[in-house]
Amino acid sequence: MILRVLLLRRNVGEHLCGMSFEDNVSKNTTSMPSHIRACVTLFGSRESTANGRAYTLEQDDLVWVYMFFEIFAVVVLTTKGEDIPRLRKRMLSLGKAFAKSYGYMIASWSGDMSDIEGVGALVERYIRFDLDLGNGILSEIESLVNTVLENYDVAYAGVFDAGGDLLSGDIPDSHIQSIQDEISVAGINSGVELMPHAIDIQGHSVQMLRVSSLSIAVAAYRDESRMAAAKAVSEIAQAIHEAMD
Repeated sequence: MILRVLLLRRNVGEHLCGMSFEDNVSKNTTSMPSHIRACVTLFGSRESTANGRAYTLEQDDLVWVYMFFEIFAVVVLTTKGEDIPRLRKRMLSLGKAFAKSYGYMIASWSGDMSDIEGVGALVERYIRFDLDLGNGILSEIESLVNTVLENYDVAYAGVFDAGGDLLSGDIPDSHIQSIQDEISVAGINSGVELMPHAIDIQGHSVQMLRVSSLSIAVAAYRDESRMAAAKAVSEIAQAIHEAMD
């Protein structure tokens, strides 16, 4: 369970905004243990600290998770039962969205950015995002993948969850790690991406799209046009998006 989210300036640890989700109620908060500022200052100033990587620190029965971006850090307090790979997705997506919408303000801002219209909604959109899939959606995904494989001349198709686990599809084992690596840096999407992007795996053009917490991969045959794969991945993505609404 996610209990608190803090955004702080990197290297100096100054509070930018914070939200508490305890008792299933969201509210702004400026409460921050002193060791959080110290950790953000220490690790944010180290050259070895990687952007977009989740660093964890256990304390009693709780876990603090840190993720650093160019000029700020996202810090989340959660219980030990939280799925860290999925939490990392939320934090990465939140950080990217926060940087895009408010990055230009951070260097000169003085005070609590939670007061700015839209910041709280942005935090909630990604941190409280529901990544759990019901059995109905899982059955729909399997049916969609099978239909695409029957109707399109493609090498393979598959759908992955936020943690990079294959939910359905016939993707070769030799290709899965490359796709999982791509998923690990993509984050999540509150809707559906409009255009697929391609990665090359062993001569196959693999078309990928994100829908919510899911990632879809469809590969063209080696050295053949990627058009069929691009159409197929878009069809699966749109159908999943409609099924999840």
